[in-house]
Amino acid sequence: MRLTVKTVNAELAKRGQVARLAKGPGYFYFQFGEAADWLDKTVNVPTINSLTLEQWLGEFERLKKLNAELFRLAKAGKKVAGRKR
Repeated sequence: MRLTVKTVNAELAKRGQVARLAKGPGYFYFQFGEAADWLDKTVNVPTINSLTLEQWLGEFERLKKLNAELFRLAKAGKKVAGRKR
């Protein structure tokens, strides 16, 4: 079966995600839902068939975790920077 962006997005929706995969020039990215606020949302592959459906879902989860960590670190940095000495 040939993989499509529509197939990946249908599987994301089936798993309760609002985020959707979109095609950019030479890469793909997640948009909408929680991905709208992500600092890193791109997957640098040239075609949708560069990854399997499970790999695409894995990339979504990887980016979700990465961005949660980035936001946690940024929040911790703001707390440290705002402290009075």
